[in-house]
Amino acid sequence: MSPFKQTIDAKTYRRLKRRQQRACHQIYQQFSAPVYNLAYRMLQSPEDAQDISQVSFITAFNKIEQWSQAVAFGFWLRRIVINQSLDLLRKRTPQLLIDDGNQIIAMIAGETSITYDHSHDANHYLKNLSPAMRTIIWLYEVEGFTHQEIGAFFDCSESFSKSRLARAKQQLKQLLNKQKQEVSSYEKTL
Repeated sequence: MSPFKQTIDAKTYRRLKRRQQRACHQIYQQFSAPVYNLAYRMLQSPEDAQDISQVSFITAFNKIEQWSQAVAFGFWLRRIVINQSLDLLRKRTPQLLIDDGNQIIAMIAGETSITYDHSHDANHYLKNLSPAMRTIIWLYEVEGFTHQEIGAFFDCSESFSKSRLARAKQQLKQLLNKQKQEVSSYEKTL
């Protein structure tokens, strides 16, 4: 079960609306790990993930009246985290929608040393994708968003999400194949 499926009861909601510190702390304790993990997966930086986590909670607490209660509180908070993370990515990467990650593949192709077996380290591969592709693959494959919803996050069409997801998967496949070749070559030298 997604930790974002959790909601809050009416009493906690009223306490949040009155800005009671204990209610804010309770919500922070309940959602801090999934909020940080989502921000980290999108941003690939512990410092940025921590900053976005804090900003997201502050935003949620300040805008608690905007939560419709028709969806779980966690899903509403998740949207805030995603929007905050995308805003930061847009500020730092002006060509976020243009970058397809080809330069990253070229950079990795030039590496020849093997220092760590990343075969089970998905994060290692995700950080090699462009911010847009990393975000789209995470939102679609892990968070379960539709292409239409992802397109809306980027102010683009549904086909934007579909094409970027396909490219991201293709690049991940190239990275995995490259690693398999490197491991095979390395094992032959032993």
